[in-house]
This record gives sequence, C-alpha cells and structure tokens, in this order.
Amino acid sequence: MDKKKYDVSIADVEMAILSDEREDFVMRLVGDLDQKIRQITLSNKRCSKLDAAILVALDTSGEKLKADKRIRNLEAQIGLYDANLRRLREENTKLKEAMLQGNAAAQEDPEEKAEETQEVSDAQQLDMTQTDAAAEEEKEETKEKAPATSRGDKLRQIESLLRGKSNG
Repeated sequence: MDKKKYDVSIADVEMAILSDEREDFVMRLVGDLDQKIRQITLSNKRCSKLDAAILVALDTSGEKLKADKRIRNLEAQIGLYDANLRRLREENTKLKEAMLQGNAAAQEDPEEKAEETQEVSDAQQLDMTQTDAAAEEEKEETKEKAPATSRGDKLRQIESLLRGKSNG
C-alpha cells in the first residue's frame, strides 16, 4: 500500500505524517494522543507538552508490552487447545472404530450366535446333571459306609463331603 501524507496537529504542534494506514485510523491515533497530552498538561501546570508526550509514550509503550505478553499467553493457550483438540479427535476416531467393530461383531450371523448360546446352555445343564448325579452317588456311598448315627453326624459328613467337592 502506498504511504500517504497527513497534516495533523497534536497539542497545538503542527506536523506532517507519512503512513500507509487509512485516514480514519491515523486521525483516531492523532486524536487519542492529542487528548492524552492535553489532559496531562491541564492536570499538572508545571508539566510541559514535551514531558506530557514522553509520559504518554511511556504509558502507550507499557500498554503495548502488556498486550504483547497477553498475545503470547493466548497463543500458547491456543496451542494447548489445539493439541488437546487433536488428541480428543484421535481418541474419538478410535472409539468410533472400536464401536463399529463391536457392532460388526454383534451383527455377525445371529443364528450362529444363538447356536453358540444354546450349546453353552446345554453344556451347563449337562454338567449340572452330572454333578447332581455324582453328589447323589456319594451320598449313597456314605450312607452305606457309615453306620447309622445321629442326625448331627450325618450333617457333618455331608458338609465335609461338600467342602471336599468344592476344594477339589
């Protein structure tokens, strides 16, 4: 963009300014600077326009340094947010893939799944039947081997047999 010449007055000092900024921007800066210098000189009669201009320059420079620091902090924060966002997107993608794989496995041949379930159920029932039959046989053997004793003795024998069965 081409530089333009602007004739301005700051604190009653006439000057020409070259800038590549738009006129409204330059005039706003000039107006703000003029207002700050006039405010300082009016509030302190011993402060010259040069002193006021230096104070305004210091104040503006301090604000710029604070703004630059804030910008760096915000950029660092944005970097952290971007890293977290990437990580969460990757995690989301992995979870979606895992969910799709789980759904695909669940949607495999339902008849096959039903047959597997029935086979497991049949096996469990057969195992329980065999266990019940074996327990009955053991009870009969115990009755035959053990002499007729009191009811408490019989209960203790059954409990010991059951404990032996669960431990073995």
